[in-house]
Amino acid sequence: MNNFRYRMAQLFAGRTGVDALGRTFTWVAMILMIVTMFTHSNIAYLLAMACLVYSIWRMFSKNYQKRYYENQMFLQKTAKIRGFFMRLTPNVRNSIIKARYNMEQRRTYKIFKCPSCKQKLRAPRGRGKIQVNCSRCHTQFIKKV
Repeated sequence: MNNFRYRMAQLFAGRTGVDALGRTFTWVAMILMIVTMFTHSNIAYLLAMACLVYSIWRMFSKNYQKRYYENQMFLQKTAKIRGFFMRLTPNVRNSIIKARYNMEQRRTYKIFKCPSCKQKLRAPRGRGKIQVNCSRCHTQFIKKV
């Protein structure tokens, strides 16, 4: 196993490796491959292969300065688009975290709404019938938990 790691380290020594432009070309190649599966288009297949070959060629290139310059130009041109997606991903991440939290709460608590003001309330499960006081409108009602 260590011999394999050594050989891989030797192979990538002095190479530029993966950057944002190379990753983008790899994703474009994957999307074009999926399109090819459904449409059987030779043009989409050839474009996918070209993107993949270019991405791999960038990874194995030893011309640091030129690849760095290309990547910086790509990052400059796509700054607004990437900024939009960066602002979008925390919202998606927060909604996933919120859904997980709600599922954990539903395991230990019975969640219900107040009949008058529709405030969301919770009570520990397994208590039988209890009298609930709404924290917002102070309505009292009986609920089975």
